[in-house]
Amino acid sequence: MDSLTVQAIFFYIFAALIIGSALLVVLLRNIVRSAFALFFTLFGVAGIYILLGADFVGVTQVLIYIGGVLILIVFGVMLTHNVYSVDIFNKLGTLVMGTVSAIITFTIIYYSIKPVSWLYIGYKADLPTTGPIGTQLMTNYLLPFELASVLLVLAMVGAAYLIRSEVRESRHKGAADQRSKIQSTVEGKGN
Repeated sequence: MDSLTVQAIFFYIFAALIIGSALLVVLLRNIVRSAFALFFTLFGVAGIYILLGADFVGVTQVLIYIGGVLILIVFGVMLTHNVYSVDIFNKLGTLVMGTVSAIITFTIIYYSIKPVSWLYIGYKADLPTTGPIGTQLMTNYLLPFELASVLLVLAMVGAAYLIRSEVRESRHKGAADQRSKIQSTVEGKGN
């Protein structure tokens, strides 16, 4: 088999995986199952990146999106109280918005790829891209790279602070409700 044929077979496998799991993300009623379907969507996108010769972007997709962001989403969903009783599915709204979004997306894609010359389809980079990208990140783009990491740490600290303040408020409210129940019970027995 020709290497271009093998590449095309893997492309269609990854494309089917992306489309199928993306549909599951949107159509499943259980938000935990939607998050796990998102895993397969992101994995398929990483596979497409690697097929295109963008090995650094593919590995980054796996490490950051699958290994970091998706795990945070799953933990956030699983730590949220009463997430299983929430019904987020609206059949008519989902159908209308999905149809409108699909029409707009496919129109944009069609007019974006129509004028492109597809002469270089199947081009595979001879050298890995990780080395030059790492060199650029650690020399020319070190300051923006470090600023982005500081910004992410500050965002995590801010999110943790907001969650802790919400937990504190709910505990105070719960304690106040409990005191008022006890007080009304005591007053009821006193009469």
